[in-house]
Amino acid sequence: MTKKLFTTAIIMGLLGICFIPEVCAAEKLTRKQKKEISLLNNAKVNFDNKQYDIAIDFYTKAIMVNPENPESYAKRGNSRFLMGNYKDAVVDYTKAIELDPKRENLYYNRGIAKANLNLYEDVVDDYTKELELNPVNVNAYLNRGSTQVIMKRYDEAIKDFSIAIGLDSKNELAYYNRGIAKRNKGDYKGAIEDYSKVIELDSANVDAYNNRGVAKYYLKDYVGAIADYTKVLELDSFFKQAHYNRGIAKLGLQKYEDAITDFNKELEINPKSDLAYYEIGIAESRLDHHTSAIDAFTKAIELNPNNAEYYAQRGALISRTDGDLKKAKEDLIKAIDFDPNDSEKYLTRAIIFCKLDMYLPAIDDLNVVIKMDEKNTQAYDLRSYAIGSMNSEQQKANSVR
Repeated sequence: MTKKLFTTAIIMGLLGICFIPEVCAAEKLTRKQKKEISLLNNAKVNFDNKQYDIAIDFYTKAIMVNPENPESYAKRGNSRFLMGNYKDAVVDYTKAIELDPKRENLYYNRGIAKANLNLYEDVVDDYTKELELNPVNVNAYLNRGSTQVIMKRYDEAIKDFSIAIGLDSKNELAYYNRGIAKRNKGDYKGAIEDYSKVIELDSANVDAYNNRGVAKYYLKDYVGAIADYTKVLELDSFFKQAHYNRGIAKLGLQKYEDAITDFNKELEINPKSDLAYYEIGIAESRLDHHTSAIDAFTKAIELNPNNAEYYAQRGALISRTDGDLKKAKEDLIKAIDFDPNDSEKYLTRAIIFCKLDMYLPAIDDLNVVIKMDEKNTQAYDLRSYAIGSMNSEQQKANSVR
């Protein structure tokens, strides 16, 4: 199920004609100062026209004329940022900060550049320094909170988003991202409240409906989840995984045929969705359409041959329906190779081994299950059966001799 985290855009600030206030006041410019202003004006024109590479050249020339002007480094940093050159942008912002450590937005913009370099600890530090200079910078709270979410510091993120809401009670991003933080904490009710607030502010916010549907699903409010996913599809019929998500909710209501319809619609949009085929397999198996279920699991495996669950489900279904037990065994071997830490897979393979009269490997698997889950009574019972069957076969073999 999809979830998105939005951050705010870079703050550019304003680029004026005169960059040396005390000189402007005197209205007497030297040739060097006139040259710097001319270069900066040319840089601004190119920057405004999104010709960032040319703007960088002019800013660089201006810096050569006057290497002590923080504005030149800041604006060149913005240009480099917008060209995707985040490392050099950080260098420029850092130099601007050295020249003018009290200047607003420098720490903020450097934080955004560092975020693109995944330097999240540094990002938090920069936003914190920005907020020391400007404690009412809503965007800084939003971006610091978003970074905290990425770092899985959900309580800190919620605090930042809450402060942002206190400063701007109609800020959709603050409610939306706080909803994500709450959802990741497992506070689904709180997340629903925040997504609902976003929808109150913007009734066409498709992401808020989608994420609210996810939160409702986790609370097993399948009817509510379906209503939200349906609204998502009304707003955007091609929204990624909306049909899939609604199908999952319908599985929760045991509406298997309706779920299959949604999964097939998802496949019309995304024919390579192994997840959709897998869930079709689950739904078909619940309807006792075993052949269709196995076909669906097989298609999921073809699209994603490294998913342990796909092999496990197909193997288990083949075993339950007395199909090709050797094939079922191969599926469970594959499943355990990919996921050796799931006791259920060992239990399923042990059942298959017992059906194949392979009691010793069955006992080995059941010992693993019991080690993982000491309270698994099914494993104890099956192990007793396997030991008894193996002893019985040994006695028969001895009597024949």
